[in-house]
Amino acid sequence: MRIARVHLVACLCTASFLACRSDDPQSEEPRPDLAVSADLQAAPADAQNPPVLEPPVACGSTLPGPPLKPDVAEAQPGYADELAGLDPSQLADPLDYGGEGKLTITLINYMLGRSQGTGISHKEALQQGGLGRAVLFAAAKGTAGRIDFTFLRRGLHYFYPCSRPVPADLAELRRRYGDYKTWPQQAIACARPKNGPRRLYENTAAGVYIAETIVADAVRETEVLFTSLRTDGQLDFASYTDAGALSDRSTFATGGGGMNTLAAPYTCITCHVDTTLWSITRRTPTGTGAGCR
Repeated sequence: MRIARVHLVACLCTASFLACRSDDPQSEEPRPDLAVSADLQAAPADAQNPPVLEPPVACGSTLPGPPLKPDVAEAQPGYADELAGLDPSQLADPLDYGGEGKLTITLINYMLGRSQGTGISHKEALQQGGLGRAVLFAAAKGTAGRIDFTFLRRGLHYFYPCSRPVPADLAELRRRYGDYKTWPQQAIACARPKNGPRRLYENTAAGVYIAETIVADAVRETEVLFTSLRTDGQLDFASYTDAGALSDRSTFATGGGGMNTLAAPYTCITCHVDTTLWSITRRTPTGTGAGCR
């Protein structure tokens, strides 16, 4: 493997409001697992063979990390309660979301485990587990036949950690893929998404790309891009704290020289979206970051 290719993740998960395009507008006690209900069928296997990898946490788990920027959608509390008060049975079946903006359609398809489409039956959506349910309920939350994009983002944030088979911590990542410290690596003196140094590692055979943010000679957070966990050709993302625990957020540079903590994977998605294909497939992100200027 060539070290030169490590640049593919140089801007993993750059800040969506500062560096990436968007065309659409803390802590809580654990909630019941809303991905499971009497009428909710099992999610399909995400591999050709019987699945061996499982989601790392239960739905509604509180994950560690610095406080989210208070005005972002994912910082709003009470998602599970709002979900429980909605009734998607009044929606048209199949659900047609072809009139939404391109980013909204892309995010919906990503949550449904596919790279294209503009409509889906309720049954098929529920077969995708919590993330599919979040799509239906974002439609039920919307008005005038439109998806509530803020509620869609909150659903992604709530259900993604309990739906995607990313490693539960960095120790599990090493058990699964080996010691990434031995992989080809590259040091970035000042990475613009973080306004500081980064170390990048890659294992192209496994489809894993890792970026460590360095502050005062210590790792502040580790962000990972996976290319081989999905059957639709799209990417998965994971963020880990300085202690190596799975998180649902990460910190980024702002244009004014400060730092903001934003949601993962949504921020990652907005920077790794291919705006030609409108799928989450770009290893090289679209944004450049606000730091190091």
